[in-house]
Order: sequence, then structure tokens, then C-alpha cells
Amino acid sequence: MIENDRNIFANKFSKHDEISNDLRQILIESIISNTDVRIETNDEECMYEPKGMPIEVGMIQFLIDNEEDIQR
Repeated sequence: MIENDRNIFANKFSKHDEISNDLRQILIESIISNTDVRIETNDEECMYEPKGMPIEVGMIQFLIDNEEDIQR
């Protein structure tokens, strides 16, 4: 997937008119509950980075891109 596609899907997820809030919360909880990703601090770039299996990292990165609170 190219970077532009990633931005398109991220924008659709974060819009409340595209997806119901209940379904959005279920998706967030399902991703967080079913991944074995650790969040590490990248001191050079001052940001958090998910580490682990690539598919799981992709799901967590999707939430990060949508500004979801993954550390709660």
C-alpha cells in the first residue's frame, strides 16, 4: 500500500460520520486486545514506535495515525 492510501483510510476511520462511534470503539478495543506489540520510545524523533510482528505493528500504527490513545 502506498503512503497516500494509508492517509485516505486513516481519515475515513477518524471521521464520525463515516463509522458509528460504537463500532469504532469495538474496533479499537479489538486491535489493542489482540496484539502483542510493545510501544518503545524513539528518543531521536521524540515519538512512540510500535515494535513486534509486522501485521500487528500495522494495526497499532493505524490507531496512532488516527490519534487514538493506545496507552490507556
